Amino acid sequence: MSADRLMQLRAWHAEEPGDAFLRYAIALELKRLGELEQAIASLESLLGDKPEHIPSYYQLALLLAEQSRFAEAIACCEAGMLHCTVAGDQKARNELAALKEGIADA
Repeated sequence: MSADRLMQLRAWHAEEPGDAFLRYAIALELKRLGELEQAIASLESLLGDKPEHIPSYYQLALLLAEQSRFAEAIACCEAGMLHCTVAGDQKARNELAALKEGIADA
């Protein structure tokens, strides 16, 4: 079922290549399928193109932490927090700060 979902998301993305949400959804689907390195690469690519896509920072930090890449995960949280400050999104900033603290305590 998930592989079919991934194929559908990729087909939609082919029609709308600039859609950040579709790219994000593909990365999350890759995560669900256990394709963690592909999910990480997808989120890194998305953030390279659309650094203002705040949800990607949280998911990327989680994936990096799962791979024991703690310094990268913390840096990702910090980058996301900076973008949250610029965007005025205090809720997301607080979530990233809590995630960062949890990773640092691991």
